[in-house]
Amino acid sequence: MANEENNQKIPISPAAFIYHTEDEYIMEIELPGVDKEDIEVKITENTFCVKAPRKNMEYTGCWVLAHEFNAEESNASFKNGLLTVRVPLTETKEGKEIRVD
Repeated sequence: MANEENNQKIPISPAAFIYHTEDEYIMEIELPGVDKEDIEVKITENTFCVKAPRKNMEYTGCWVLAHEFNAEESNASFKNGLLTVRVPLTETKEGKEIRVD
């Protein structure tokens, strides 16, 4: 009730699938019921954030990205409630494989 009275939107963390290839990060964020014009995407030197209002709620989420990337050459598309953001990598870091017992 309090949210309705002061017109605040309920924050909801969207479902997200974030992965990378050798060349780019690919971030797929589920935003059902959202208008494309209302989606806000921000990328900083190591984070990716999304905010998108929908009726009485707002999808909101931020994720830390481990590899260096080129935010200037990023692009985003939105279709059927799925936001897809592609960000080119500038450098990847080799990890060490760990055996699972």
